Amino acid sequence: MLINALWMAAIVYACELTILSVGFTLTYLTAKIPNFAHGTYAGIGIFTAWICDRVFNISPYYGFPFAFLFCGVFSVMVYVLVINVLANLGGGAIVMTIATLAIQIFLQASLWVFSYWLRAMTGRYTTGFLLKRTDFVLFDTPGIFYVSLGSSIVAIVVLHWMLTKTRIGIAMRATSEDTELSAVLGINVNRIQTFAWFLTGGLAGLAGAMVPMWFASSAATAGGMQTSIMAGSLLGGFTNMYGAIIGGFSIGLLEILLTFQLQQSIGTWVGEYRPLIPMLTLVLVLIIEPNGLQGFYNKFAATKTGERFLKAIGRGD
Repeated sequence: MLINALWMAAIVYACELTILSVGFTLTYLTAKIPNFAHGTYAGIGIFTAWICDRVFNISPYYGFPFAFLFCGVFSVMVYVLVINVLANLGGGAIVMTIATLAIQIFLQASLWVFSYWLRAMTGRYTTGFLLKRTDFVLFDTPGIFYVSLGSSIVAIVVLHWMLTKTRIGIAMRATSEDTELSAVLGINVNRIQTFAWFLTGGLAGLAGAMVPMWFASSAATAGGMQTSIMAGSLLGGFTNMYGAIIGGFSIGLLEILLTFQLQQSIGTWVGEYRPLIPMLTLVLVLIIEPNGLQGFYNKFAATKTGERFLKAIGRGD
């Protein structure tokens, strides 16, 4: 039972991290900057689920669509009021990246203020809380296991369909390849980027709403996931959305399972150093292959064996 619970926790966390990593990568592809506030967006989703449960006494699952909407709107506000303004003023990638760090600090502080306000208004704990008690159970398994796994699969399938089969998805891909050429070809780059920021923000909110259904959460939980999100995105190749799926899921499993094994071997105190796992992964990937799995794939494809393999599966020239 312990092993089953461990693997369920690892899969739930990996699914949440996959959604966040995909959103982080998609933002980077369209805006050409890493959004360091992306992980903190999930905090809005966390407290949306909390409000549904502790204020309105309804299932936190009802808050999932609202978490998507609220975070999507907040992400658009960040783009319109900060990123787009800086871009129009001639601010480069470094300036806009620093701006996302400032937004992360502002949003993190705002979440703490909001949590204290909720504590004062409702008299209920807003730190270290869990929302498991209202979850449904199916085949002796908490519902969030099915919901997180299903949500991540649906999100990936829908994104793939949108990017390959719809006009707006093709426009997003074109914008990610060459913004200036896309504008010359008649694509409304500003509208496409606005939609991309809404979509990635919404995904972050959805992932955040799932977190307190299994893990103890507070205003700092979402921000603490940023290193893991970056590790997942970098492991996948940083510019490859499909790589982010593998990278995010791998980092999520590694964090939970490796931490558990280290606690069993060394002591429970090792759990406090869990954030070092994605951080060390970041360092190792940068040292071994800065382009992550995409880099390994490119090198393999350049070999004769790789060429024969790609031709065999219909991917070669």
